[in-house]
Amino acid sequence: MNKQRRQALLGVLVSSALVLSFLAMMAAVVLPSVELFALAAAVSYLSDLMLHSAQSPTLERLRDSRFGLTIRFIIRQFLLLGLCGAMTDIDSFVAQMTAVGLLLLFVLQLAYGALLKHVRKKRAELPYTTRGLDMEVLGIRRLPSPFLMDKHVRKTLHLDIPLFAGALATMATDNWRYVTYGGILSVSVAYLALLVLLPGARNALILPDTDHAIDLLNEELRRYRPQVALYFTFAAISKDFMYQVNMWLESLEALDLRPVIILRERATLRYLDATAVPVVCVPKAEYLARVEMPELRVTLYPGNAGKNVHMLQRHDVKHVFIGHGDSDKAASSNRVSKVFDEIWVAGRAGRDRYERIKHAVRPEQIVEVGRPQLMSLHRWTGQVSQPVPTVVYAPTWEGWTDDACYTSVIPAGEKLIEALLAHKRQLRVIYKPHPLTGSRSAAAGAAHRRIIALLEADNARRFGKRMTESKSAAKKLARIDKLIAELSERGVRSKFPDLSEAERTARIRRHRNQAGELYWSAVPDGAHHVVLDRIPALNDCFNHSDLLIGDMSSVISDFIATRKPYAVFNLEGLPDHQFRDEQRTAYASYLLDLDCDGLDAALDAMLDPKKDIMAAYREQLKDYLLGPDYPPSVVRFNAAANDLYARGLADFPIEYPDPEPDPAQARV
Repeated sequence: MNKQRRQALLGVLVSSALVLSFLAMMAAVVLPSVELFALAAAVSYLSDLMLHSAQSPTLERLRDSRFGLTIRFIIRQFLLLGLCGAMTDIDSFVAQMTAVGLLLLFVLQLAYGALLKHVRKKRAELPYTTRGLDMEVLGIRRLPSPFLMDKHVRKTLHLDIPLFAGALATMATDNWRYVTYGGILSVSVAYLALLVLLPGARNALILPDTDHAIDLLNEELRRYRPQVALYFTFAAISKDFMYQVNMWLESLEALDLRPVIILRERATLRYLDATAVPVVCVPKAEYLARVEMPELRVTLYPGNAGKNVHMLQRHDVKHVFIGHGDSDKAASSNRVSKVFDEIWVAGRAGRDRYERIKHAVRPEQIVEVGRPQLMSLHRWTGQVSQPVPTVVYAPTWEGWTDDACYTSVIPAGEKLIEALLAHKRQLRVIYKPHPLTGSRSAAAGAAHRRIIALLEADNARRFGKRMTESKSAAKKLARIDKLIAELSERGVRSKFPDLSEAERTARIRRHRNQAGELYWSAVPDGAHHVVLDRIPALNDCFNHSDLLIGDMSSVISDFIATRKPYAVFNLEGLPDHQFRDEQRTAYASYLLDLDCDGLDAALDAMLDPKKDIMAAYREQLKDYLLGPDYPPSVVRFNAAANDLYARGLADFPIEYPDPEPDPAQARV
C-alpha cells in the first residue's frame, strides 16, 4: 500500500474514532457512566492530537462539516456538564466547580486570543516589510515568542484537561479535592500564559507611524540606490505560484545593476526563496507610490496581474515583461503585454508568437535574451547517460478552465505509466508534475494519485525493502532539511539572526546541493521517483534523464536546451503537420496520442541513436526557441538590462536633491 493511501486510510480511521468517541460520550451521559465517558474523552483527545500532528486533510472536512476544533471542545465540555447533572445534581459542588472553571477558562482563552489578534492586526498595518535592508532604526520590537503564538488556539483549548480529569475523578470517588485542584490548575496555567504574553505583546505594539516609517525606508533605499526592480503580485497567494519569482533570483543577482525585489502581498515573503537581493513588500498602492527610488530605471515583471498597474504608472521607469517560461500556451503571447516598454523572450520563437498577434506588440518591443535559468543543464551525448534508461514525465496542470485543459494527466497519464512499466527494457520513471496539478480539477487530482500509486507499487515489487532509504542517508537528509528550515526562518524564530542575507543564501544553496546529491544516492539506481518537493529541482531531474514526455508548456522549451529526445501529447488529436505548425515547440518532438501511440518511436530514439530521426531538428529548434549558445544567455540577459537602463537614464536623468546650504558659506 503506498504512502498516500496509508495516510488517507489512517485519516479515515482516526476521524471515525473521533466521531465514535463523541457518540460514546453522549451514551455515557444517558446511561450515565463515568468510566465510559472517561474512556471516550481520552480517545477524542488522542484522535485530535493524531489528526493535527499529521496535518490530516480530514481536519478541513471536519471544519466544513461544522465540527471544527473549537466546536469539538465546546461539545465535549457541555457533555461533561451533562454528565455532572446526570451523576449527581445540577446544583452539586462538582457541577458548580466545573461550570465556574470552564467559564473562567473560556474568558482567559478569549482574552489571550483577542490580544494576539490585536497584535497581528496592528503589525499588519505597517506600511511595508523588508528583507536584506538595514531597518533597525525603525525600532520595531520582535513579536512574542513563537511558543506563545504558534497554534495558540490548540494550546489554550487543551488547558481544560486538568479540570476535565478532576471533574471525572470527583464523580468517580466523591472526593471534592480532584475537581477543585484540577480547576485551579487549568485556570492558573491559562492566567499565567496571559501574564507571560502581555509584556511581549506590549513591546510588539510599539510601532512607528506611517510617515516616519516610509521616510526611513526611502532613506535606506537612497543609500542602496536600486537601479532595476523585479515586481511581483498575485491574487492567489500560494507557494505554488512563487516559482514565477524564484526562477529569476539567481539571474537577478548576476546583473551588473543593483537589483531590488518589490512584492505586494505579505504572504509572498513566506514563500520567497533565499536571495541576496534586498526585498521590499508594500501591500497598499498609496504607500508604494511614496516609495522613492531615484535611480530606478528598469522594472521586470514575471507575471501579468492587475496590480502591475501600480508600478506601471511610474513614467521614469522602463517596464519589461519577462514572464515565467516560454511556451506555446496563449499566456506566452498575451495582448496585455503591449502595456510594457519591452518584452524579453528566450529566442526567435517568442518573437514570432507575439508577431502573430496583429496590431498588439511592435517588433521593436521584443528582445531575445535566452533563458539564464538553463545554464546548469547537461547536453545530450547521443546515448543513454543513466545506469537505467530514464524517462521524465512532466505534465503541466489542468489550467484555469475546462475549456482550456492543457494536461495529459487526466486522459493519458495512467496509460503512459503502464506502458513504460510494461516495456521490454527496464526503465526508470521520474514523475515531476506541475505543482498546481489537481488544484482545480478533481479528475486531475485523482489521476495524479493513481499515477503515484502505480510507480510506488512497481518500486515495491522490484526492490522491496531496498526501496527504504539507508538509515545514514535518511538521517543526513533529515539534518539538512532541518538546517535549511532553520536558515530560512527570520525574525524571532531565527537561530541565525546575525547572518546577512547573502551569507544565508549561500548556505541554503550549498545545503540544497548536498540534499540533491543525497536524494539520488539514497535509493537503487533503477527506482522510480515521484518528485513533488523543491528537492530535486526540475533541472536536476532533466540532468538525470534521457527522455522527456510532457505537454505543451515551458518545460518542453527548457528541456530542448539539453538536445535530448522528447515526446509531446497531441491532446486534441490534430494531424501531425497541423499540430507541429500550431505548436512550434513540437517541431522536433515525437508525438503521442491519447492511447500513447508513438511512444515506441520515442523510446527507440532514446535507446538507439541511429533511430533518433529528430536529432537534427532538435538542434534547429533549440536555436529557434532559446537563441544561440554564445554569448551565453546570462550575458545576453545582463546586456539587455544594461542597455535598457542606459536608455532610461538618457530619457530621465537622475535628479538629485539640492544640497543643504552651508550656513557659514551663506554668511560669507
